[in-house]
Amino acid sequence: MTQSPTTISIDNIVEQDAESVLIWIKNIFSDQATKPQEFNWLLLADVSSAKARKGQNGSGLCDRKWAEVATTIYDYLANEAEHKKIGSGESFTISSMMLRAGAIAKVGVISDHPVLDVNLILQWFWDNIKESREDVEKKAANWQTLPIAEIRELRQLKNRLKIIAALADSDKYVLDEKLNTWLHLREKLP
Repeated sequence: MTQSPTTISIDNIVEQDAESVLIWIKNIFSDQATKPQEFNWLLLADVSSAKARKGQNGSGLCDRKWAEVATTIYDYLANEAEHKKIGSGESFTISSMMLRAGAIAKVGVISDHPVLDVNLILQWFWDNIKESREDVEKKAANWQTLPIAEIRELRQLKNRLKIIAALADSDKYVLDEKLNTWLHLREKLP
């Protein structure tokens, strides 16, 4: 990636191999390289995610390196949104975790891998649980009467559970009983 920051385009980047792109973005995100001005990071993440899902040579198997490019960018965007207080960054995190779950469903679990470590998803899920399952179930039963902020929280939980469902639907990971009880709440949430 020898182009100047002002001439870099998404097309030029995705023509590179994933390893080179990953090194480039990691250097930028760690301030070891100049960040391109007004660069569309979300588009690069989405294109990288599509390349990951398509697999190498259209195989349908997950391309791990493109998945790592995408999750690195999504995670960066989520952290930036939180840090700059320009939103929760939740949608970026959901994209990152959904890609991880999809990759695990195709390839399997690999401990300590930046994409394929199921513990990244599980830790994120549990870190975002703020109430007991019983309290959430009570709220879900009457969600139409709740304040909008609480309805939004329930919807975020449903989005997180969609990722857990993607893991459960695969034959690569078996949910424990506690996680299964949370998953059963999904259909009751707004």
